Amino acid sequence: MRFSTLFVQPRAASLCLFILLALGALATQAQQVALKGDMIVVDKKPFGKLVKGGSMLMRDYTLQSVDGKDVMKAKGNIVALPSNETFVFYVLSFQPGGETAEMSKTGLNFQQQLAEALVQNEVMREGQPNPEGIQRFVAAYSEKLSAKYAAESEKQASAKPLEYSTVQRQRGGQVATVFNKLTQRTEIVQGNEVIGYLSPLDNDKGRAKWDVRLPDGMSVAEMNIEAWMADAPGARDISYKILVKKNNQFHTRSAVGGVSAALQDGLQYLVSGGYL
Repeated sequence: MRFSTLFVQPRAASLCLFILLALGALATQAQQVALKGDMIVVDKKPFGKLVKGGSMLMRDYTLQSVDGKDVMKAKGNIVALPSNETFVFYVLSFQPGGETAEMSKTGLNFQQQLAEALVQNEVMREGQPNPEGIQRFVAAYSEKLSAKYAAESEKQASAKPLEYSTVQRQRGGQVATVFNKLTQRTEIVQGNEVIGYLSPLDNDKGRAKWDVRLPDGMSVAEMNIEAWMADAPGARDISYKILVKKNNQFHTRSAVGGVSAALQDGLQYLVSGGYL
């Protein structure tokens, strides 16, 4: 009996610890983060100020204590890669310690995104800087995006164009997709010729992403429709991107009629441009 008690107690302690951690996580998720002007408000209590600067084209932000002392500055950067992709990220510098972090802009409202990240990592406590929270924030956003994009830009600039030959046929007709039950593959057809195959790349809910291949198996393009568009059955006007591997560039297109119309438009575009 004594052995059984000793065995159960550690398990009970571990279970209690798990419950406490879970409750703590739920409490963090339940926090209501709002912006009232420049003030970050958490559960109706002032957390700190996030003051806008810069211009309408590129906003900068300054985190201040409740009494107006500068704590962190966030400066925006735009990167345009040779592939026609554009990224926006911010370099954040804390004062007075000089700690830095880099953070991608993932939505339309970066001020709200930044406010939620600051609250989640407890960068401020009772309206003043929290050194432990600042270290936690810096660790959470430690990836050097500036170096990442610089390396990717150099890689793309030095990449050689993909050389290949497409299927010889009359190019005047419409492009269609046909599912072949025998081979269990989706064929891309023009006239009576199979000119390629279409394969799904991503099975995540709400994502439409396809790989376009020649009959010999070479991948020549990728089509990507943003998740929120693919997840909306009634979506009409859709903007999407095609990565054309012949020149390693993204081509932005739009279509009316939902995901299926975007797919048809993209394939027709690849054929018209001589990429497929």
